[in-house]
This record gives sequence, structure tokens and C-alpha cells, in this order.
Amino acid sequence: MAASLALLAFACNGEAAAQPVCPDLALVLAIDGSGSVTDGEYRFQKSAIASAFRDGAVKSALRQAGTVALSAVFWGDGEFPTQRLAWFIVDRGVGSEAFADEVEASERRVYGDTAIGNGLWSALEMLSPPNMCAHRMMINVSGDGRETTAPKRRLGATLYQARQRAKQMGVTINALAITADDEELASYYEREVVHGSGGFTMEVNDPGDYASAMRKKLLRELSNPFVAVSGRTRAKLVR
Repeated sequence: MAASLALLAFACNGEAAAQPVCPDLALVLAIDGSGSVTDGEYRFQKSAIASAFRDGAVKSALRQAGTVALSAVFWGDGEFPTQRLAWFIVDRGVGSEAFADEVEASERRVYGDTAIGNGLWSALEMLSPPNMCAHRMMINVSGDGRETTAPKRRLGATLYQARQRAKQMGVTINALAITADDEELASYYEREVVHGSGGFTMEVNDPGDYASAMRKKLLRELSNPFVAVSGRTRAKLVR
């Protein structure tokens, strides 16, 4: 069953088990909540993600993936904290509904500039010991804009710093670029954000295609062949 409490036997520092077991995969969704995303689009993103984790094909992929730890980070302006969900454990496909419900029910607390680096850094904090251990670690980041580089009152992690940390930790970063306002955004994500063996970028031009793209992206990330793929690839959603 899903677990949102300290990962019990799955956490690296879990004192609830004498020999803690790490999940096969830890996946954090890093979701754009910056000012360019309207409240309606934000709700649609949440609904689309929830629908994906209720989808039969995604559930089947989760079963094949083994024990999967799921969480989400909603990011916006780097001067303010990100919004994090607790870890959920999906064991052989059981528990994805609870994660979907939590994503859908979460209230928006992020706005402002586009701080991709801050969102990734927050996801990496969740993936770092003692918060998590896993045989594979992955961040699924989605957004509709580039990193804001304007001076800040508070100094947060830059996109470059977050990506370097991901390299050191062996975390794969995949991206979903919403290119309605920037047709070169997918290239930017592929060049500046994506990292790791098999890391890839998907792009959608119409925000309404986000739901279909998220489902396809999760199926690709959860599939066994993904582990064996090396190098970056870029895919455009075709209706």
C-alpha cells in the first residue's frame, strides 16, 4: 500500500526496519507553478498528472517497475520555498491512486519567476540521504519557460548548480517542455536541463496536450528498456 510516512522500511535512515530496503526507483515530479502558469492551467496540470497515475497502462508499468517511491515538487519563484508532497510507496502497482489523490488535492502555494534550478534542487534534496535511497533516481520536470536570471534578494540554487548536483548524485533528469510561447524551449531543456543516461525531452505546443504527454512520458520512464538506453533523445507529441 502507499505510504506517506517516513518511508518505513524503505527509507535509508528508517529505524523501523533493521535492514532497510531501498526502492527500485525513486521518481520526483517537478511541476511548474511560476507566474506564467494560470490558476486554470495549474489545476489542469494537477488533474492531468492524477489521471496519468490512474491510467491502466501506467499502473501496469508501475507493476513492472517493482517498488517505486513517488513524490512531487511544485516550484515557482526561487525566493520562496517550493511546495513538496510526502513520499508515497507504490509496490507492484499498488498505491498509485493514493498518490494521484494527493496531487489533485494539493492547493497552490507557488507563483512568481521561473526558478527551474530551485525546483530541481528541492527534488534533489528529497532524493538525497537520509531522505531517500533507491537503485534508480529520476526527476520528471515540466515547464513552459526558461530559467529567470534576474537578480534576487535571496540567493537560491541556480539551474547550473542543480544540474551539477544531479550529475554528482547520478540522478536522471527528463523534461516535458510546453512550447506554446517559446518554440525553442525544448532545445533549451534538452541542452540546459536534461541529464543522465537515457535522459530525454518531450515537447507539446498546445497546453491541452499536457495530459497525453505526461502519460507517455511516465510510460517511457517506467519501462525497463529505459534503463538500457544511453544518450539524449527528443520527442514531439503527435496527436
